[in-house]
This record gives sequence, structure tokens and C-alpha cells, in this order.
Amino acid sequence: MKARPEIIRKVAKLLLEKTQKERQELIKVSQLLELLYRLYKSEKDFRGFVLNPTIPKEKKLAFLKGLRERFGIGQSLDEVLEYILDINAIPSLGEVKRVYDHEVEKLLRLSKALLVLARRVEDQELERIKKVIRDYTGRDYEFEVVEDPELIGGFLLKTSSFVLDASVRRGLEGILRG
Repeated sequence: MKARPEIIRKVAKLLLEKTQKERQELIKVSQLLELLYRLYKSEKDFRGFVLNPTIPKEKKLAFLKGLRERFGIGQSLDEVLEYILDINAIPSLGEVKRVYDHEVEKLLRLSKALLVLARRVEDQELERIKKVIRDYTGRDYEFEVVEDPELIGGFLLKTSSFVLDASVRRGLEGILRG
């Protein structure tokens, strides 16, 4: 069963409201959401535990609180964890995480970006490329850098909201199209 978008947004917003607005804690909450969703998707025992109506909610909540503590997240999140159990939102935590991460990016003005380079570059050149991208977009990015020789030269930047293709391959394709 798929959760309605307004419920997903509400849970993500509650998580953000109850989290201290420090970068590390915001990231830890995202990691906790990721872990819970992965457990739900891949671990039959965990899925059975959270979906079993004969297991008291207090026992499920104690488990979630234990995970929260392991991540070093404050108790302020406990009422949101209880709400997630009440509305049976664990199956939708992947989507909740996506919305939450988007809101965190807006709050911190930090985005994740995939930077695809045609070849390996020196650290100094890589930092120059990153600076040009930050200056051009007015945002800070957490870069994941990969290589793809098919680009021939230049780079390709992929974020959650746009793609910037400054590759030689793209230029050549444009020339060939006329």
C-alpha cells in the first residue's frame, strides 16, 4: 500500500521540526531513515516485527528508540517515531527520506551532486571545477566524483534538480545534429 504524498510530507516535516538544525544531526536522521527502510525492504524478520499487530507498540517503539540512540540522535525524535508506528509509515520511509533530504538540502543550502569527469584530474583542478560549479549555481554541494571516458573531455553534473552537461561529447553531438 502506497502512502499519500501529504502524509509523506507531514512525516518529513515533523522529523525536520523535531531535529536540531545542526548539520550532523540532520544527516544522522537521514541515515536512520535509510537504515529503517533498508531493513524493512530486505529483512523478513524486521518486516514481520513491525507489521505484526500482536506485538505491542511499546516493544516496537523501544526498538526504534534503541536505534535512535545508537545514531546519537536526541530524544526529541521519539514522538515522531511513535507517530510513524501509529500510521504504519515504515513501508514508506524511502519516500519520506527523499522528501526529508530535499528539505534538509534547502535548509542547509547543500545538495548532493554527481560530478562525472572524462578523466582523472589533479586535486587542484578538481577543486577549481567544484568552485566554478558552486559560483555558477550559488549552492554548496557534497560531490561524488566518478570517471566516464565516453565524455571525451569536460564534465557532467547531476543534482536532484538539474543536469549540467559541459562535456565534449555533448558538444560533438550538437555539431552532428547540425
